[in-house]
Amino acid sequence: MSPALTSLLYLATHQAPTATDQLEALLNDPKLKGALVSASITSLDGTTLYEKNPGQRVMPASNQKLISSAFALHQLGPDYRPRTRFWRVDDKVIIDSPGDPLMNYRTLIEASRLLRTNRSLRVFVRQSYNPGVPDTWEFDDLPNKYASPISAFTVDRASVELWNVNGTPAIRPTKYYLRIEQQEGPKLTTRYAPFERTIYINGKLEKKTERLDTLSLIAPSEAAMMLFGRPQRAIPELPEAPPTLAVDGRPLADMLKECLPPSDNNIAEHLLLLGAQAKTPLGDSPYSVARKSAQTFLEETVGVAKGDFRIYDGSGMSRHNLVTTRGITKLLTWAETQPTSRLYRNAMATPGRGTLATRLDGVPFQGKTGSLDMVVGLSGYLRCENGRQVAISIILNQFLCSATEARNILDDFTRSARRLQP
Repeated sequence: MSPALTSLLYLATHQAPTATDQLEALLNDPKLKGALVSASITSLDGTTLYEKNPGQRVMPASNQKLISSAFALHQLGPDYRPRTRFWRVDDKVIIDSPGDPLMNYRTLIEASRLLRTNRSLRVFVRQSYNPGVPDTWEFDDLPNKYASPISAFTVDRASVELWNVNGTPAIRPTKYYLRIEQQEGPKLTTRYAPFERTIYINGKLEKKTERLDTLSLIAPSEAAMMLFGRPQRAIPELPEAPPTLAVDGRPLADMLKECLPPSDNNIAEHLLLLGAQAKTPLGDSPYSVARKSAQTFLEETVGVAKGDFRIYDGSGMSRHNLVTTRGITKLLTWAETQPTSRLYRNAMATPGRGTLATRLDGVPFQGKTGSLDMVVGLSGYLRCENGRQVAISIILNQFLCSATEARNILDDFTRSARRLQP
C-alpha cells in the first residue's frame, strides 16, 4: 500500500482528514515519485495556508504568461493602444511599427487600399523589435502556430492556414511567400518546412472543404509587407511629414483577453517586449533588454525574492524559464492590490473557458494552465468554501506518468484546497 493511502487510511480510522492532510496525500501520490513537486497557497494578504517545496525552482510552461501579462499591464496600463503609421511617398510605402500583436490581414488589406498601393511599390518598415524565433526555443516546434516568430510588424499572429478546398490544397488568407508541393502517395501526409517556405503534401485530398492545419510564418514582417508591394531589407528614415495613414490597434486589455484563456504564445511574447520598451528602447537585443526589465519589475516592484524567477521568454515555451510557486503566489497577491486587479483576473481562463474548457467544472477558479513535455502547472485565484479568496500555484516537473494523470492531480488538489479556511 502506498504511503499516501496508508496515511489516509490511518486518518480515516482515527479522525477526519483536514484539508491540509488531503493536499499532502494528493502530492504524495506514487505517480509523482521522483518528480519535482512545488505548491503554494496563500491568502490574499500573503499569509501562507499551505506549501510544499515552495522555493523549488521549476519550469512554469504557460504559467509564465501570468508574468508577462502583469508586467505589460503595469508598464503600459490597460488602455494602451499601439499605433502603426504608414507613409505613401512616390514609389515607396514606409511603415513604422511599435508592435501590434493583434494586427490582422483584413486591417492591412484595408490600409493598403486606402494608400492606393500596387505590386510595383517598394515597401520599407521600421520595427521597434524583430527578434524572430526566441533563442531558446526548440527547433522541432517552429513549423507550428504556437511557435511562430516574433516581429513588431506582423499579421494574424504570424500564422497562416492550410485548407483543403474541394480536393485542392490552398493557403489562407493568402499564400504570401509560401508554396505547395503535392505528390501522389498511398496515404495522405502533410509536412511543413518553414525555412524552405514549402508545404509538402503526399497523397490525394478528399473532395470536401476543411481546414487542415495552422502554420507559422517564418518571416511575418516580410509577409505583412507583401500586402503593400515589394518588401525591402533596408531600414528607412521616417519622413518628417505627418503619416498618410495611422492605424490604432486594440487596447492592451484586449491583448490580455486574447492571450490568457487560449494560451496564445505569440501574444505573450509581444506583451513581454511591449512592456520592456515602455521604459527602454529594445535595440538589437530585445530579449536581453526585456529579460532584465522583467526581472527588475518582479524584484523591485512586486517584491519577490531574488532567485524566485529566471525570465527567458514571455510565453513559457523556453525550458530556460524558472519560477517558484512561492514567487507566483507573491505576484498574484501583489496584482490583487493594483487598480487593474479586476481586469487582470477577468482576462484569465475559467472552468468551461479557454484551456480550462473541460476542467474544474463548478470550481470558482480564475487562472492559467501550463503544459510542456513532463511539465504541468496551474496557478491563479480560488474561492474557498467559506467565500474567501486565495492565491494558488502548483507546478509539477519531470513526472513519468501521463500528462492527463498529472493534470488530474492538479485539479483534485485545487478542489481540495477549497476546504482551507483563510
